[in-house]
Amino acid sequence: MMRHALIVLILLPTPAWAAQPPHHVQMDFSVNSGSMHLGDGRDVLEHDGKQYSIVSDSKTIGLAAILYKMNIHREARGLVTKSGLRPLHFQEERTRKPKRAADFDWESRQLGLTDGDNVTTVALPDNSFDQTSFAYAFAFRSPDEELPPVHLTDGRKLSDYKYQMVGKEKIKTPIGELETLHFQKVRDVDDKRGFEVWLAVGHHYLPVQIRYIEKDGTILDSTVTAISY
Repeated sequence: MMRHALIVLILLPTPAWAAQPPHHVQMDFSVNSGSMHLGDGRDVLEHDGKQYSIVSDSKTIGLAAILYKMNIHREARGLVTKSGLRPLHFQEERTRKPKRAADFDWESRQLGLTDGDNVTTVALPDNSFDQTSFAYAFAFRSPDEELPPVHLTDGRKLSDYKYQMVGKEKIKTPIGELETLHFQKVRDVDDKRGFEVWLAVGHHYLPVQIRYIEKDGTILDSTVTAISY
């Protein structure tokens, strides 16, 4: 339900080099289903041009906290390269779920996955990210209309996804009207889950709005409420 499940971004092999964002970025979000406010989230990105770290926290509030109570804490770290972000470690803790982690060994091309007591190793292909690092890929690498597949992990498994650009759009947010690039997940005929993202052109292509479509058709929107540098 909360933001940062699988965020619909892509990292390209050879796009134009993007200016790096400020060394400290804090983003606050509101998660809503229609007119109902379900929860809030905060991400903190820090980097020195060579290494990066991201701490992401989200929680349900109000009636949603009573009915569903879900707190999620995620951490990610890795390298900043000329090809963009290269993740090294990811971990997640959430209410009533086992701890998850992913360790990226780029030298041996192996990805270690930890889901509670279950530990496995799989092959690590190019264009692989943990879901938290992936949210900020375009802040270090410019987006493009040609989108090859990307490999994403949440600590349980590594999955393949493909996305397409919908177009340029202006959206209204609590921090004002923003010019964005709108992307969406390419779904198979039997895939009922949808993901969309809006990247702010004037804010280093940060994800300022994310939409999740559940199997039953429920739409959840995560929208930025504040950005500080």
